Amino acid sequence: MKHWEGIVRDLVFFALLPVNTRPIADTKRETNVKKLGSGTCILFWLISLALSPRAVAQVIQVSNVEELYSAVNDSANAGAAIVLSSGIYMLSALDPNGVPRPKGGRIELQPDMSLTGVVGDRSLVVINAFNLPASSFPAGATGPNAAVRMGLGHNALEWLTVRDAGNGQANIDTGLQPVDPGTTFIRVAHVASTGSTRGMNILNFGPKTSGQTIEADIIDSYFFENTLGVSEGIRMGNFQGATGSTVNVRMSGNLSWGQETGRLIVNNTASNSAVNVVSSGNRFYGNGAGTIIAGGLTQGVGRADGNTINFEAHGDEFLDNTRETDFDQGGLVALGTDNASLTGGGGNNNSVNVQLWGCRMLNNKLSDLAAIGARSLPSGDPSLNQNDHVTIGIRGYGNGNSRWPPVVSYIDSMPATPDYGNSVTIIQ
Repeated sequence: MKHWEGIVRDLVFFALLPVNTRPIADTKRETNVKKLGSGTCILFWLISLALSPRAVAQVIQVSNVEELYSAVNDSANAGAAIVLSSGIYMLSALDPNGVPRPKGGRIELQPDMSLTGVVGDRSLVVINAFNLPASSFPAGATGPNAAVRMGLGHNALEWLTVRDAGNGQANIDTGLQPVDPGTTFIRVAHVASTGSTRGMNILNFGPKTSGQTIEADIIDSYFFENTLGVSEGIRMGNFQGATGSTVNVRMSGNLSWGQETGRLIVNNTASNSAVNVVSSGNRFYGNGAGTIIAGGLTQGVGRADGNTINFEAHGDEFLDNTRETDFDQGGLVALGTDNASLTGGGGNNNSVNVQLWGCRMLNNKLSDLAAIGARSLPSGDPSLNQNDHVTIGIRGYGNGNSRWPPVVSYIDSMPATPDYGNSVTIIQ
């Protein structure tokens, strides 16, 4: 049902676009739709109505930042598809009359709302958060804050650029999700994100998100040169007291470059939680590390126990990740548990399962592929990390079966002895 709903929504949205804004690449598609004839089009319409009452959304066209704020801040527009004309939309904490804007000037989508720029060119619509002060990004119950926020029902962001949230934790996040007890569905497609600490956060954050699920599709998007602070292209996982939470992400055809970490997948001080990622045709290059996976991460007295990360990559590329960074370096780095605390922390029974199909890894600093069952600081207590495991399967053509064998590093435990039941297993 959801598959057909998406097809019908795309057809209806395309039909509503002015002819001169339709992408050249879709000319053949438009011609084929016309050839279907009026009877078949009516049939599509009837099918869409039968399948879902949300198939045809209210379309709101906006052409300037004041219209954008008016549209997204009106609760009556829940479920609307907001379409932005080309231009730069400068966000601000105050309106032209000096009155504080709702939500500090952030863009927060209503339930089931989507935001779309000019189809075919993500550079024509730019949401710029450069003028938002630190006071526009307070941390709170919904966790880290961003310029554009999603997480209520079905939210989508497509064909635009979000940039320069220098005082926020990210340009884009799912930070509205904790106030919605249902499953959140996120779609980010053909988007560019640059100039912040992170390009995007996809997080279950805090105890309020315990038991909740995020479903995210990230398609043909660019996360680049987010160089402030910890500097990450995209971060996903369960955080800060989340228990029994799940993040499911499907990434296809994305690029991430110019950060300390291109992609971070992690359960940070979470318990009995899972992250499942299917990644196809993505490229991570020119970062300090292409992708870092941590089944459990702790940095204070809290623990991360019983978590799982399943990562499956088909044709991903991890190339030339040689940037200087304070964190792990290399192409793909997988850790069962990483305890960066001197005062406690640690994690038991965490598992990371990695399956690589035809992936390419080349010219990365230190190693192309690294795995550590459990890691503690040299002055930390390694007994706090027990029974943590990383399993990596390398299959198909690409590294391991080609003229570019990866540089690998596999360690069961750091420090090495005693290993407390931690392990790395490679299947090739």
